[in-house]
Amino acid sequence: MKEKVLFIYLMVLILAGCTYAPLPKQNGNADTEKKLTKEDNQESEKTFLFIGVDSRGEKKSRSDAIMLAKYYPEQEKLKLVSIMRDSYVKIPGYKSGYNKINAAYYYGGRELLKKTIRENFGVKVDHVAVIDFQGFVKMVDLLAPEGVVVDVDREIIDNMSIQTSIGENVLHGEEILKYVRFRHDDESDFGRVERQQEVMVQLKTGFINQISSFEGMVALPEIIEQGLSYLDTDIGLKTIMEMGPKVVFHTPDTVETLRIPVEGSFKDEVYPETGAVLEMDYAKNKKALQDFFSK
Repeated sequence: MKEKVLFIYLMVLILAGCTYAPLPKQNGNADTEKKLTKEDNQESEKTFLFIGVDSRGEKKSRSDAIMLAKYYPEQEKLKLVSIMRDSYVKIPGYKSGYNKINAAYYYGGRELLKKTIRENFGVKVDHVAVIDFQGFVKMVDLLAPEGVVVDVDREIIDNMSIQTSIGENVLHGEEILKYVRFRHDDESDFGRVERQQEVMVQLKTGFINQISSFEGMVALPEIIEQGLSYLDTDIGLKTIMEMGPKVVFHTPDTVETLRIPVEGSFKDEVYPETGAVLEMDYAKNKKALQDFFSK
């Protein structure tokens, strides 16, 4: 039951748009909170895989965003790891041996991606949640019905065909999807992750604002149910609906983040079968990820 409660909490983070962004600390009532036992804490320390896929309903797709999350109840701390989609890794059973990590989802879905992460980084995934482009667009409009304020430049507008002007604009679901997917400048995927963080923070704020009033709390179950309809996950809706209102206000005191590959541990390479990749120092990145999750 403890791992289900934890997964529900992390699912609410998705609904709050916190997939890529550090969360602000929120104060709870320490006198009324039930303290977990050591055994409870060990059982609750599960690892969760969140996958954003480059699909609009197709049967097969690649993972456009990959994130691991782990919550430590004893320290009231959440750790988030983003794995760059062009990371060059060994894919179990793949004929050529190595490919970009986002190809694992294309060839074998969530199970192959889980195996790939375990084989390359030594991390066992306990639960998975997947959202595609259509789901993301709907989630944005659900959490931020008034739109999201972003600053766009001419390069993004022209490349992604966004119907707006240069500078600060209020964009909605479809345009926000284009905005966070843009990567055709000097910053490439690294700049895209920054834009994702920017948008996710605003989505979190929009979600919290919606449920901060009495009317919002009444509407919370409907918001969660609708949001979960955009996700494909391995935890039941009933449990999430029962626990969601309780856990949404119990955010961790500390959120730590990591990006794989870590700084100074990779180089840009090009291979005939895969194109441009991030070729990693596997030992260094495996150690970095395991050290990050072990502290």
